[in-house]
Amino acid sequence: MDNAYVDKAANQAICCWDAPDRKSVEELFSKANVTPESIREVAVYTP
Repeated sequence: MDNAYVDKAANQAICCWDAPDRKSVEELFSKANVTPESIREVAVYTP
């Protein structure tokens, strides 16, 4: 995990992972016996 954020209004933790593809993240969660609420690809923009 690279970063984690908390959306206090939604009472939800948001974790950011750097992975080569979605399947890698899905396999990681599966190996840990954890079902994520959602997995979304995002783009990082830096100034």
